[in-house]
Amino acid sequence: MPSIKLENCTKCLKCVKDCPSDAIEIEQGIINDSCIHCGHCVAICPESTIYPEGEGITKLESSGIAPTHFRQLSANIRTCRSYKKKEVEKETLNLLIENMKHYPSASNARPIEITAVNTPEIIEKLNERTGQTLIKSMQMVTSAIMMPIMKVLAPKINVTRLNNYKRRFKEKNVAGSSLICHHAPSVLLFHAPISRYGMECADAYIWATYTSIYANTLGLGTCFNGFITNAMDRSKPMLKEFGIPEDHRVHAALLLGHPKVKYLHEAGRDAPPSRFL
Repeated sequence: MPSIKLENCTKCLKCVKDCPSDAIEIEQGIINDSCIHCGHCVAICPESTIYPEGEGITKLESSGIAPTHFRQLSANIRTCRSYKKKEVEKETLNLLIENMKHYPSASNARPIEITAVNTPEIIEKLNERTGQTLIKSMQMVTSAIMMPIMKVLAPKINVTRLNNYKRRFKEKNVAGSSLICHHAPSVLLFHAPISRYGMECADAYIWATYTSIYANTLGLGTCFNGFITNAMDRSKPMLKEFGIPEDHRVHAALLLGHPKVKYLHEAGRDAPPSRFL
């Protein structure tokens, strides 16, 4: 809980007006238990009289990033599936993880935890287990018994196409192919305790997206990997095997590494359909 040092307070009330949960009783110097720990009061106080729990106050500096610079950065970021045989140093991974304290969340609960996989043998095992789990799932859905049922219960799923995809996936998923992890030297797993009403999935992708952008400024390439999250959602033994608590769910997986290729042009995608109300 943040604390207020009233002796330096000028009663400007900026913290009171900006508090989204009306938690600040400024005359008494109290922040009550309706506080959602957003940190706005710490960030807005011009006299630096409100302190975060267990921490000092760090002054903000101007970012200096122009809109054109951000547009150029976002246009330059592409999914990386080709990595150099060069590890991502632990110091860099710690830098990426430490900076997550600045990222927003959908519910302000901040339940996300990070598992950084940085050992080649474990990443190869993650690749192998993910492939096995997905193939098993596809075989069940495309079995002779399930195909007619799926056509009735889920008519939008093209079972024939899925069957062809399964065949091609099995052909490519051979030893050493790293079909899932693309020989990435590091994988970040974003996971949180299972909750019926929380917004952990949104939080995980917010943090993974910010992390991808930050990683690219450090010269790294990234790849969001839905195969891994899908497989871990289907296999509790996988959670245990890779050190994820059994009451957690993996919501996002991000491959990281030094890119082997450099892209020279924008992809030429269309902007999404939009409307103004």
